[in-house]
Amino acid sequence: MRRFLLVLSLYWVCGQSYAELPKLSYLSEDAYPINYRSNNGQASGFSVELLKLIWQQLGEPEHSVKIMPWDRAYYLLGQKPNTVLFATVHTPKRDPYFKWVCAIDNVNIVLMGNNKRHPKLSSLKQLNHLKIGVLRADVGEQILLNNGIEDENLMFSDSYRHLIKLLLAKRVDFIAGSEQTIRHAAKQNNYSLKHYEVSWVLQEQELCYAFNNAVDDAVIGQFQRALEEVKQGSAFKQILTRYQQQKLNH
Repeated sequence: MRRFLLVLSLYWVCGQSYAELPKLSYLSEDAYPINYRSNNGQASGFSVELLKLIWQQLGEPEHSVKIMPWDRAYYLLGQKPNTVLFATVHTPKRDPYFKWVCAIDNVNIVLMGNNKRHPKLSSLKQLNHLKIGVLRADVGEQILLNNGIEDENLMFSDSYRHLIKLLLAKRVDFIAGSEQTIRHAAKQNNYSLKHYEVSWVLQEQELCYAFNNAVDDAVIGQFQRALEEVKQGSAFKQILTRYQQQKLNH
C-alpha cells in the first residue's frame, strides 16, 4: 500500500510539473532559415521546430503558427493579449514592452551594400548622407533611429524581396537585416548579390519568443524552463545541426 501511494504521489508531482497553458496565438515572419513558410505553406524553420519541442516538454499539443509580414505581426503582438511573436530580436528598447523567453539564437543585424559603389563605412554618421532600406517596425529601423539616423534617410518596405529590388535599382545605398535572410531572399527571387557584402554590423542580439505583456508571468516561467530543458536533449542537438548547416549554405 505504501509503495502504491509513493508511485501515485510521484505521478501527481510529475503531472503537475507544468500547469495547463492558456490559449495562445503564435505569429512569425518569413525570414529563412530561422522561420519561414515552406513550400507546402506551413510554418517551418529552426524556431518553429524548437517551439514544437517546447510544446512536447510542456505536454501541449501542436498549435498553428501564422506567417505574416513583420510590421503586421509586431503590431498584433502589442495589441492582442495571449499573442506570441518569434523570432523577435530582444533589445533594451523593446524589453519593457513585452515578456521574453530567450534565447532561440543570436543574430547579427547588418548593413549590406555594393562593395564597388561604396567604400567600407567607418562611422554611422556617414549614413546621414545616404539612403538605407529597412523593414517597417523591424529591429534594423529601430537601431538606426536610436543611433541618430534621421527618418528621412530611411526607405521603408514590408519584405526583403522588395528591399533587395531597391538596392539593386540603386534607390538605396544599403539595406538592413540579417545577412543569411537577405541572401536567401535574393536566391529565391533570382537576384544576384555577387558584388554586395556586409558593410557594417549594427548589433548582435538575442532572438527570442516575445509574449504580449498581458501573458501571466507563470506562463513565461514555464516556457523558459521548458526551453532550457529542451536544450539539454538530443532532439535539440539534431535540429541545431540542421539549422547551422542551413546558415552555412547561405
